[in-house]
Amino acid sequence: MTAEPTPALESAVADAAAFGRLALVDPGTLELEGNTRLDANLDAHFCASIRDRGVREPITVRRRASDGTLVVRKGQRRTLAAVRVGLTQVPVIIAPEPAPEHGDTADTDSDDYRAAQAERIVDQLVENQHRRSITDAEEVAAHQQLLGLNFKPSDIAKVVRTKADRVRQTTQAAQSQRAVAIGSRYELDLMQMSVIAEFEDDDEAVKLLTTVAVREPERFRHFTQRLRDDRAEKQVHAAAVAELTAAGVTVIDRDDHRHADATELYRLRPNPEAPEDTALEEETHRSCPGHAAAVITVRPYGQDHQARVHWLCLDPTAHGHAPLRDSMRLPAGGGSDVAGESEEERAARAAAEKEAQRAERRRVIENNKAWASAETVRREWLAELLAKKAAPKGAAIYVAAELGQGAHPLRKAMESGNALACQLLGLDTPHGGGYYSGRVNPLAAAARSTSAARATLLSLAMVLGAFEASTHRGNWRNADPATQRYLAQLHEWGYPLSEVEQLALDPAADHTSPDVDSNVDSNVDSDGGAGGDDEAGTTDPVDEDDAADDESDPADPDTDTGADESD
Repeated sequence: MTAEPTPALESAVADAAAFGRLALVDPGTLELEGNTRLDANLDAHFCASIRDRGVREPITVRRRASDGTLVVRKGQRRTLAAVRVGLTQVPVIIAPEPAPEHGDTADTDSDDYRAAQAERIVDQLVENQHRRSITDAEEVAAHQQLLGLNFKPSDIAKVVRTKADRVRQTTQAAQSQRAVAIGSRYELDLMQMSVIAEFEDDDEAVKLLTTVAVREPERFRHFTQRLRDDRAEKQVHAAAVAELTAAGVTVIDRDDHRHADATELYRLRPNPEAPEDTALEEETHRSCPGHAAAVITVRPYGQDHQARVHWLCLDPTAHGHAPLRDSMRLPAGGGSDVAGESEEERAARAAAEKEAQRAERRRVIENNKAWASAETVRREWLAELLAKKAAPKGAAIYVAAELGQGAHPLRKAMESGNALACQLLGLDTPHGGGYYSGRVNPLAAAARSTSAARATLLSLAMVLGAFEASTHRGNWRNADPATQRYLAQLHEWGYPLSEVEQLALDPAADHTSPDVDSNVDSNVDSDGGAGGDDEAGTTDPVDEDDAADDESDPADPDTDTGADESD
């Protein structure tokens, strides 16, 4: 006995027929219809994904009545990739509507033909224009789930056919619940989430980075680099302090007012009876009750942070020492006397002057450090600019104007090989000097075998490399006109100037970090909820007290380095 079809079943069959019929076909037999996408862009990763996993979403086709050919309506890229990688079967949905005729059988002047073409164009536009790509935060969250399923980063890169460098970033961010939650809440990009993951154990750094990512994303790289540099400096400083402390040495903060009488040993001689210029050596001073040290971190140009130890006596007068020369005075406070000034007033004025000197020294050190960090970001940006296929708008005019001006940095670079320009372009660094070395400069070799557009970019690199090489930490308070033109031009081309670089253009510019936005919550849990007050940190990521340096003295070769120093 055969059951009669129910109304529900009949309705379902009718709906399926209206939708189309699913079939497996050879992609090589499919014909491509006209498409609004002019470039299918079959990148290697997309093709590899099709080869590994096949076509997962059926291609929509229509059958042409005149010859039975299946014509692709939706799925041009999937079809072309399947053919390229050699698939023999792909899933298709054969829509019930017939495909428009073409060639001799097509009546291109008919209303039906024009209506069919309009429908195709609208379908293809709507399908792609309103398709939302997965966000970076969603990608990271998905990779986090795969890691939880025991996938390795290399496994993820292989199965989803994503570049290994990107997967390294996504999985770094994915291993931080905090970075994933913040990224999802504020729709941060992958780079921002990776950096937050890098600093997830530093509450204040995460708060600052989250605020900058939300309010000033263009300056995110500047704040990131400064935090990295500060962290590296503190690590070097802490390691040196730990080593000295383990050896039983008293280590002081050179800027601590409680040690106002502390004096470097190179300024002292053992006692008043010793001949002038008889330096007090650290080895002979170890038995002195005032023996101490201050750790100074320096960053010589182009090098990593280094720790230097300044040996001190905490109270040289009390311990019987004398100035290296009789003409030198030991710290006693106060400057020149003012007529009618009481002892208390003189002491107060001296203290105020000393504090003003310390504040200015801290400002100089802070801005010198900021300049060094900005240099790293600026040069990375320059390398990205010069890696493009064409120079930015106005480049030829800028190059011509600077060549006509002939500033000293440009002349110097041309005569010395312009090594930085080569470095920014990824070329070999010239060896043996510039023009007079007799060797062919890599810049010249590159120019002889390139296009006209690329040649303009090479010319720009030579000028930018010359001016970049001439920059230094003092530019924020004493920038020459060429450097100001250079920074202004970079800014015009989209480079986000840091606070300290803005000072080079305008000494009166405000130099303040963004306040942590009370509306930006970096204490979010894995579900994106707000954290409690007990999660907030109290450590300032840029501690002013940690930024104090040793007072420079012309007689001390260690302090005349041009490097940033901090206690």
